[in-house]
Amino acid sequence: MMKNALVILAGGKGKRFGQKIPKQFLKIGNTNFLNYFISNLDLSNFDIINISIDKKYQNTYFNHKAVSEKIKITYSKPGLTRQISSFNALKNLKKFKIKNVLIHDAARPLCSNKLIKRIISKLGKNTNAIPYVEYNDRQLIKKNKLETKTINVQTPQGFNYNLILKEHIKYKNFEFNDDAGLLQKSKIKINLIKGEKNNIKITYPEDIQLFNLYRKPITKYGIGYDIHQIDKKTKNGLKLGGVKIPFSKLIGHSDADVVLHAICDSIFGALSMRDIGYHFPNTDKKWKNVDSSKFIIYCRNKLKEKGYSVINLDINIIAEKPKINKYVSKMIKNISTLLQIKNSSVSIKATTNEKIGFIGNGEGIAAESIVHITDDKIS
Repeated sequence: MMKNALVILAGGKGKRFGQKIPKQFLKIGNTNFLNYFISNLDLSNFDIINISIDKKYQNTYFNHKAVSEKIKITYSKPGLTRQISSFNALKNLKKFKIKNVLIHDAARPLCSNKLIKRIISKLGKNTNAIPYVEYNDRQLIKKNKLETKTINVQTPQGFNYNLILKEHIKYKNFEFNDDAGLLQKSKIKINLIKGEKNNIKITYPEDIQLFNLYRKPITKYGIGYDIHQIDKKTKNGLKLGGVKIPFSKLIGHSDADVVLHAICDSIFGALSMRDIGYHFPNTDKKWKNVDSSKFIIYCRNKLKEKGYSVINLDINIIAEKPKINKYVSKMIKNISTLLQIKNSSVSIKATTNEKIGFIGNGEGIAAESIVHITDDKIS
């Protein structure tokens, strides 16, 4: 017998939200509300997950592969009402002989694992566990009776599987706002537990502001490094950070701008997209002598495409010559413009190699970059 199952109701139309697609599939940074909830879910609490989702959205908006490798996933058909969707999911789980089931709305992406564990723990002695917070909503319970303007009932709602399935069968011709309402109809004691104020339901566009306030942002870091040999036959042509400097140029397939190249590598690293040589190979004539600013713009577009923005960019230039300090401000301005970020988000430092090795002997220039990125907030 499987002990715990999770039902996620993702079949709602979200008409009040006013978008072309249901709100649970709206893009938030590099994901959507459904995937956001599941990606933060402690899967060890469950033996199986059933998702109530329309087939036309299933492959496009749900990352099945990332989850199915860790836990069994089943799907059920959404109904015209929430109650029918919940009933269909419960019937779909019957063959798995479930002991307890938690039923959750995909439109509540901020539910914590701590709350889920408390609900499961309460099901050891009770037939149900219903979370609530003390402010208004449409479906309310006070002292085990449905009332108004007292407390806000949330999901996930936990039940003994056989009990809630039986109640759905009994009241299949009735309509309730949530599953706890069926138990209330049968005068079964409702076991309330403290919910979470940040476990909000996304119903209207303005709820996005609350989501952004409460959510835990995703942050990533990347490290980049590049080094090129100095062409001592030349006296001009050096470019660092997109700024021309009157000094011998560097030897490379493109313009050999080690600063911009290091930045690219750090961004690719943060995005798990390999390295600059993979995207702009030196065997491709298309990149011969090209301005490396084009590489940065490519990285900027990849950041935007994947829903990330730069919080901070820290760059270190290692060179014996030339002296870099008087060009730093121009580099910062150019880099921030290319990445469409504030000047204050870019830091550039310069140091020598104390006349040690390849760089110390004046044969080359290197640059290091560390980038800190975060997933963008939906607006």
